[in-house]
Amino acid sequence: MPTTRSRRRVTWSNLGERTRLMLQRLNDSILLSENDLCALVWPEAVSRQARTERLARWLAEQYIQPIAISDGRGYQLGRHGARLLREAGFPRLAPVRPVAARVRPGLLLANRFGVALYEDIRTDLGISGMGWMIRPFSGSDARGDGLAAIGYDLDGLPAQRTRPDAYAPEYLGADYTPPPGLGIMRLVVEIDSGSEDARQLAQRARNWRTRWDQTTWPPATHTIFLWITDQGWPRLETIWSAWTQHALLPAFFTTTATLSLGTGTHWHPWNPRRYLPDGRSVWVWYDMEGRPRSLRPWDLEEAVVRFEQPRPVLRTRFQADSPAWDGW
Repeated sequence: MPTTRSRRRVTWSNLGERTRLMLQRLNDSILLSENDLCALVWPEAVSRQARTERLARWLAEQYIQPIAISDGRGYQLGRHGARLLREAGFPRLAPVRPVAARVRPGLLLANRFGVALYEDIRTDLGISGMGWMIRPFSGSDARGDGLAAIGYDLDGLPAQRTRPDAYAPEYLGADYTPPPGLGIMRLVVEIDSGSEDARQLAQRARNWRTRWDQTTWPPATHTIFLWITDQGWPRLETIWSAWTQHALLPAFFTTTATLSLGTGTHWHPWNPRRYLPDGRSVWVWYDMEGRPRSLRPWDLEEAVVRFEQPRPVLRTRFQADSPAWDGW
């Protein structure tokens, strides 16, 4: 096992590429299940033995630390891993102290979505890359549980990729301006577990409206809020009602059960439709008008790339036209 002295000699520059990637992705995500961490670090097929040996080495080096989660083991940054990131100049570091048990399910659910999205966009030739970040509580209610920034070719043609794994954290920068021909889609992910009542949801929506009006957005970018709840479609209608009355910002809505339809336990958020055994087609995402939608930017059917001023929503029920409502 490495000694404390040998650890001190290790610097960011002489770490292996796989270890640097692991530390960056864990720093982005704060807490990852073992399967999600491995999906990010080994996008290609790798044996379970190789994974186990590498994880054991990282644990021994204190690059990572194990965290108990409901269905196995999760990981956060270890003290040595955080020190290496700090010395390398990373401006934002994930916490080293184990996150409280009450917030772990939300972090894991948000990261489950982020990892599934990353796995989907890796196979889309029109996508140049994606950055993903979990946003820890900062004292403001206007924050998402996760933030994705996806670069895409505006014409849907094969995009230039500088990294074979499509990992592009620079897209998350507030001042990042994409080169000509490339757009940035920002997805603000809100994970709902049913803990907020209608009044609190309305206040959160008002806070987002205020923050939006105070934000200057870089050119060639657009933002969509993604509301995901594990409490079913009646709860989603409560969220929709608060959002359309008090925020009226571009948003799509779905449930965790709908995300899982036809995929077992794995999510494919980039694929907007699910085909059921009885022949029905169910859409995953619905916008504020209750229309089925896709996250693929070329499918948005918007007149312009930026669409921050939606029309007032006149409908009185969200799920009335939703084929996913009955039984999910």
